[in-house]
Amino acid sequence: MSSSKKNKTSISIKKSDLPLSCPRENYLKLSHPKIFLPIDKQVEKKIECPYCSTLYKLIEDD
Repeated sequence: MSSSKKNKTSISIKKSDLPLSCPRENYLKLSHPKIFLPIDKQVEKKIECPYCSTLYKLIEDD
């Protein structure tokens, strides 16, 4: 039996980094349009980019 799950990249985002967009500047050079992700409106404070499957997690500012 084989698994075809992709390895997902996970990035922690602080409230001070909002608004969240993907791809992040100087992080990913992907060939998908820049989109804004409403992570602050998510119950679990997590959101996945529909283009590249990067998982973003909102954490508390220090």
